[in-house]
Amino acid sequence: MTSGGLVYTPDHKQYDEVMTAEGAIREHWHYPMQVLGAMGADALLERQRTAKRILRDDGASYSPGDQLNVSHTWNLDLLPLILSSKEWEGVENALRERAELLNLILADLYGPRTLIYNRVIPPELVFGHPGFLRACDGVQLPGEHQLIFHASDLVRNTNGSWLVIGDRTQAPSGTGYALENRTVLRRVMPSLFREAHVHRLANFFLQWRKKLMELSPSGDAPLVVYLTQGAFQESSFEDAYLANYLGYPLVQSRDLTVRKGALWLKSLDGLRRVDVVLRRVDDLAADPVIARSSVGGGVPGLAEVARAGNVVIANPLGSGILENPALAKYMPAIARHFLGRDLRLNSVQTWWCGDPADLDYVKQNFDEMLIRHTCRAQGGHSVFVSELDPQKRQELYNTVMLRPYNYVAQYAVQPSQTPVLDGRGLSSRPLVLRGFTVAAGNSYSVMPGGLTHVGVQQDTQHIVSQYGGGSKDTWILASEPESQLSIIENEKLRGATDRSFSLPSRVIENLFWFGRYAERAEAGLRLVRTVFEELNSIEPLPDDLRQILLVAVTQLTGTFPGFTKDKAKFTAPEEELLDVVANRQRFGSIAYSLEAVLHAAGGVKELFSTDMLRLTNDLRDGMDYLNTHLADNMQAAPEELLDPLITTLLALSGLSQESMVRGRAWRFMEMGRRLERAQQTVVLLRHTLVYGAAESGTVSLLKPVLGSLESRIVYKRYYRSGYQLDKGLELLLFDRENPRSVNFQLEALRQHLEAIAEATHSARVTDDMRSVLKTLNHLLLARVEELSTFDADAEEFTALATWLEELEEDLKAVSQSVADRYFDHTSGPQPVDMGGMETL
Repeated sequence: MTSGGLVYTPDHKQYDEVMTAEGAIREHWHYPMQVLGAMGADALLERQRTAKRILRDDGASYSPGDQLNVSHTWNLDLLPLILSSKEWEGVENALRERAELLNLILADLYGPRTLIYNRVIPPELVFGHPGFLRACDGVQLPGEHQLIFHASDLVRNTNGSWLVIGDRTQAPSGTGYALENRTVLRRVMPSLFREAHVHRLANFFLQWRKKLMELSPSGDAPLVVYLTQGAFQESSFEDAYLANYLGYPLVQSRDLTVRKGALWLKSLDGLRRVDVVLRRVDDLAADPVIARSSVGGGVPGLAEVARAGNVVIANPLGSGILENPALAKYMPAIARHFLGRDLRLNSVQTWWCGDPADLDYVKQNFDEMLIRHTCRAQGGHSVFVSELDPQKRQELYNTVMLRPYNYVAQYAVQPSQTPVLDGRGLSSRPLVLRGFTVAAGNSYSVMPGGLTHVGVQQDTQHIVSQYGGGSKDTWILASEPESQLSIIENEKLRGATDRSFSLPSRVIENLFWFGRYAERAEAGLRLVRTVFEELNSIEPLPDDLRQILLVAVTQLTGTFPGFTKDKAKFTAPEEELLDVVANRQRFGSIAYSLEAVLHAAGGVKELFSTDMLRLTNDLRDGMDYLNTHLADNMQAAPEELLDPLITTLLALSGLSQESMVRGRAWRFMEMGRRLERAQQTVVLLRHTLVYGAAESGTVSLLKPVLGSLESRIVYKRYYRSGYQLDKGLELLLFDRENPRSVNFQLEALRQHLEAIAEATHSARVTDDMRSVLKTLNHLLLARVEELSTFDADAEEFTALATWLEELEEDLKAVSQSVADRYFDHTSGPQPVDMGGMETL
């Protein structure tokens, strides 16, 4: 097929979504292909790059299941999967029917179990499966729906009919990515989207919200929380994105606690009763009390609270039994048992190895089959036997024969193919369509579209993101334009607005550490930049003063032993400085601090605007660039390579000042910044200005210190008599108008703590406020003339050294008092710990 400048040559051995076997364009593709052809390949590829840039700026990413510390930008192909309204009507009805049947199965297996008593399915299929949770037996959600949300993976066979290859019922993923795909494609292809009359997605999410509100056992204004497994799980972006879109607080297990027979959210205001949990964690990770595995985390006692009817969990715990692929073998009989008819949508033919006859068949045809574990959490991905070498094949065969009831076998389905942009033009890729349903009324609402996955190669059998595949928006064409609908503009549901909502303690702590590590990284970058400038200056510092400055790098960053032990590094400091900047594995390095910034940001991404997320992406890119290029530029103005990172950190700080609401989230981020800036300033002064070979030497260090603390220009404007220690101390420690002074930081801390105390109606002076006031008094009662008196015998400013050491201890006490009062230390390691990170 040739359309404009586009050439597409499908493989006619498989069903093609765009072209018939005779080579004609399918009717519903005529107009889209006409528009795409008129654009031409170059224009489409440029829009593809634009889409990728938008996805990156939005923070749209995923992590492969076995590489959770690795994040990839979500891969969206510019060409959508397009289905006609007529065809979709049949798929929609079939998905609705399947959801209704799965709902009946779930209610039956945890209720009367007629499927077992009437021998429709063997009992070992249920009771031997890890997804059947005996602790959930008899638990019933209010209303007629036990299954609230459901997803089915569909492939189109060579004859054009759709087949179900799997169901997701515990915590189905993909709706957030489908929504992001739609948002991006509407931006880069606005005219085509508008003129093609594509069915919109907003009503599906409205139905979802409505159903969750109806589930609440407490009546008006329920508290619904979105439970995620964590900020660095496979689909953490989707969780944050959906929580924002639906308007629910994003929480982790350690944000919740069970007390007095109810589920509570831990926040700065105390405990808040939770009514409904929209969970995105699997059964075995939800409640360690009932889990029969080594999966960690969860909320102890959650299942018991649900059993008592004091909280509703959607989907309910125990729904993982429906994901057992062995059910596919019995689905026709189950449908006849409950519905009295065959299903509209068949499952791929399945052999359960726990059935003796099926096992014999699998033995005879093992090499041609696909092997799946009956429990996704335990068995990993499907295995195509034909792809294995003889040794691996035999190992798999032995494993299946050892516990055959844990495995099913299927023949690989040749899925349909669809065109994708591959960098040169169009080529074909296999696809899997994930469809979604949500309980609504007395049946289910189906998302008009879904999430389409495409393979990375034309002949691949692995069509999921973990294997490098891409995704597509899914368009269902309407006969006429649909009315605009927004979940925000049309939200009139109970509990839609709660301006007073108190964030979980975990979120507050992440924001606090985000501020601290951003400031720590900036301070380190500024000092190293100053050192580079001094090393390459036409008027370099004397050796003894240069050594003091280098030791200060080690003291400020905490990268011991650094310059404190190996004196040889003073002669050639470049290698050590490079490691201090770029070694991400070195505790205290600038790269380590920047990783901590990104780590903390990942834990609160649902609170960040698109611009904030874009800047965190810039920070990551800047780190990668620095790591690649700094070593090659150590002899030629290396300080220039540090400037972009400093600028990005300043932009993050400025954006938070100009864009964040002055609520607790902002205040704790600012408290982290102010506390860290005060501490970094004191450490730098303590290890530079207090000693030297002579008083004049110490004063000579004042210039680079002022430069590192972004105060050199201010000093020169205030004082025209040259560099003097007393005036430098006045500016850096006591000046209330200098945003870099310690006094400024402590006063800001005091104001933030006062505002938080007012919001919590606390009249007494708390320990954290007492600690700040003590530190302020210590600062303000000092006499500059005493601090700037040189001790000739000790060759240092002894009074200044002692006083700064005391001030540093006071600041550590402030940090500890804030942590003790506001942060939760009862749930194991904190998210910014990163394996031993200092907490003061």
